[in-house]
Amino acid sequence: MAAVTDSSPTFTRLDICNRFLESVRHSKVLGMEVLSAEEMCVRARLPWREDLVGNPDSGVMHGGAIFAMMDQAGGMAVTCRTFPAFEITPTIDFRVDHLRGPAKGVAVVCEASCYRLTNHVAFVRLTSWEEGNDEEPIATGLATYTRMKIDNAGKVVGQ
Repeated sequence: MAAVTDSSPTFTRLDICNRFLESVRHSKVLGMEVLSAEEMCVRARLPWREDLVGNPDSGVMHGGAIFAMMDQAGGMAVTCRTFPAFEITPTIDFRVDHLRGPAKGVAVVCEASCYRLTNHVAFVRLTSWEEGNDEEPIATGLATYTRMKIDNAGKVVGQ
């Protein structure tokens, strides 16, 4: 009789996303955090800081910082969709529409949803808004990511 073993991973989607953030220097420098990590979508937060301001007269956060957060959230959405396998997900293409600037002093939240996977490409929709105001987006985007599969990712050496 064969022994029944639990093959479920000892880590969660949220654990993987937090590791993902810790391994990418610009994400750490920006102060990004993961709010939630589900099978189809990730929510990430970028806190407002004086050093992230793009226009000192208005205090609006720089669009490049917002874009960097959106791109990172998109990669994490792919990671959540392929969980428990781990794949490296370089960006192939990213279109972002900056609809308006966020208010001064307010964090920005991004939701990224991986809506389609092929063998080699992942497709992601993204929306960003001011924290506390998810009715009026500040940016939307569509992105594609390369799926670079790693055969032994998540396995303990010797298994």
